[in-house]
Amino acid sequence: MPAVVGVFLAYAAGMGLVVGVLTLAVAQSRQAAVARIRAVLPYVSRASGVLILLAGAYVAYYGWYEIRLLRGDADHDPVVSTATRWQGAVTQWLNDLGPWPIVAAVLVLLTLRWTARVLHRRRVAARKRKSRPPDEARSDGSDETYHPVR
Repeated sequence: MPAVVGVFLAYAAGMGLVVGVLTLAVAQSRQAAVARIRAVLPYVSRASGVLILLAGAYVAYYGWYEIRLLRGDADHDPVVSTATRWQGAVTQWLNDLGPWPIVAAVLVLLTLRWTARVLHRRRVAARKRKSRPPDEARSDGSDETYHPVR
C-alpha cells in the first residue's frame, strides 16, 4: 500500500509542476503568446486526462497485483517490475542531480515572476499617467498641467 501512495504522490507532484509551469507561463506571457497557449489548451486538457486515466489504471492494476501477491498467486509481474524500474531510474536521476538545479530553476521562475510584476506595474502606472485629465496638476511637484497629445 505505501508504494501505491508513493506512485500517487509522485504523479500528483508531476502534474502540479506541469500545471504550475503552464500557469506561470500564461501569467508571464503577452497577448500573442496567450492566444497560442489558448489554442493548445484543449490538447493539454486531453493529454492531462489521458495521464490521469493511465495513472488510475496503473493504481488499480497495482492494487490487483497486491491482492494477488497477498494470496500467493503472483511472484513476478512485468508491468509492476517495469514501473518499479522506471521509478528507480527517476529516483536515481533526481538523487544524482541533487537539489541545486531544482533550487536554481525555482529561483529563475521566481525572478521571472518578480520582473513581470514590476514591468506590469510600470505599464499600469504609465497608462494612468496617460489617461489623466488635462487640468489635473502633475504629481511630481511641478506647476505644469498635463496635456495629452491628441
